[in-house]
Amino acid sequence: MGFVANIRRDVRFARGLFRLLKRIKPIELDSDVLLCDDFEEAVDKFADNIAIDDGQRTVTYRDLDAMANRFAHWAKNRGLRRSDTIALMMTNRIEYLAAWIGFSKVGIATALINTNLGGQGLAHCLTISKAFNVVADEDCWRQIEEARPLVDHNLALWVLGLPDDLETSDRRGLDKPVRGGSSVRPSKSAREGLTNRDTALYIYTSGTTGLPKAARIPHSRARTYMR
Repeated sequence: MGFVANIRRDVRFARGLFRLLKRIKPIELDSDVLLCDDFEEAVDKFADNIAIDDGQRTVTYRDLDAMANRFAHWAKNRGLRRSDTIALMMTNRIEYLAAWIGFSKVGIATALINTNLGGQGLAHCLTISKAFNVVADEDCWRQIEEARPLVDHNLALWVLGLPDDLETSDRRGLDKPVRGGSSVRPSKSAREGLTNRDTALYIYTSGTTGLPKAARIPHSRARTYMR
């Protein structure tokens, strides 16, 4: 029985591996089918299925796509263009996922900032990201403000859940601009010219000098992770 069970296990593993390889193989580095295209394909197939549950809210693929589209249009209306970078520092919530998917729809890379960072480490990540716009939530924006003087370029900070009386010239609320944006998918022309070789995300790893280092995640690798 043990031998038969092992054979069955190996067959199941081989079948699963074959299915995985079939999905990974079509990712061509020079293709213009990007991470956000895979997401939109999933939305079209599973529109009314639950996409994510953050512990407080549940949204369908259709709802998540609409939210991502609003973030995309907000970024585009800000004058951001393909190959620009936005820094994102946010706790685990639906908007976190919607934001970087949305930014990818208009060709913008997202630097995913660790919420445990502060001070010099956070300032270092913001500096090397070369992002002039930072998106945060009500739990993280104060860390960014504390690190701001240590960053070597100007930052525009956009905060979800920021009370009106805490807005300043370089710190603005993001709820109204995003919710007031279009939920229609932006034209693919906004990311024209990008391929799977281009950057989708930056993630930060512990550096040998004690400061985090940015790892570039191209669309090809991000698509593989998502599959």
